[in-house]
Amino acid sequence: MESSQGTPGAYGPAPRYPIESVDNALRLLSLFRDRERIRVKDAAEVLGVATGTAHRLLAMLVYRGYVSQDPMSKLYVPGAMLLSIGLQAARRSDLREAAQPFLDELNERLGETIHLATLEGTEVLYVDGRESHWALRVISRAGTLQPAHCTSVGKALLAELSRERLLELYPQERLPQPTPRSIGMRSQLLIDLESVRSRGYALNFGELEEGVGSLATTVHGPQGLCVAALSVGAPLSRLDDLRMQQMAEELKQTAARFQESLSG
Repeated sequence: MESSQGTPGAYGPAPRYPIESVDNALRLLSLFRDRERIRVKDAAEVLGVATGTAHRLLAMLVYRGYVSQDPMSKLYVPGAMLLSIGLQAARRSDLREAAQPFLDELNERLGETIHLATLEGTEVLYVDGRESHWALRVISRAGTLQPAHCTSVGKALLAELSRERLLELYPQERLPQPTPRSIGMRSQLLIDLESVRSRGYALNFGELEEGVGSLATTVHGPQGLCVAALSVGAPLSRLDDLRMQQMAEELKQTAARFQESLSG
């Protein structure tokens, strides 16, 4: 979104007395909308400042918990405070409130971890979740962003988009692969999304996390617009063919009831 003055990333009129250091810090945080990790060099280039200045800004954000540094790669990633704020915003959303009884119902009926997610560019935001009561279970990812092409909720939501939009989101043929099972090519993703459309739900077998699988389907609101996806996740050891068929039916039925409540 642009302000009336056309400044990218601005959401209102420019203040009369801007504070450059604060503006730079906020611009740094906004980079995490489109990137999972940031290098000091990248931050300096985006802000148009010296590398040392970018490093000091990131160090302050680390100090306050808004950013953290990966100990292995030394790259900067969203910190606990930033994720917490995002989670609080998600918890206040109307969509989350409307979904609560359906998440509870699906969690109780299937006994596995349930998620509600929305599409944010090439990532999915897990808006809410209900964990399984099994000792071996999928933990809730509520409040986190994950690559859409390696999650069932992401693939369900991407399948709603046109080919043209998908090519805009994924201009490169190569895709990041968190695990050896992840889809690594755009052409492969497009084929998989065709299967999602014909099947009516998306599948994930260890594509985001080893040993974890999930199924997901979309929910449409008024005017038929896709607003979110519902998923059920479990260890792959509990996902045999019969169990997956049961999950798919329960998932689609719950999504249909949720959809009906939004349209009513």
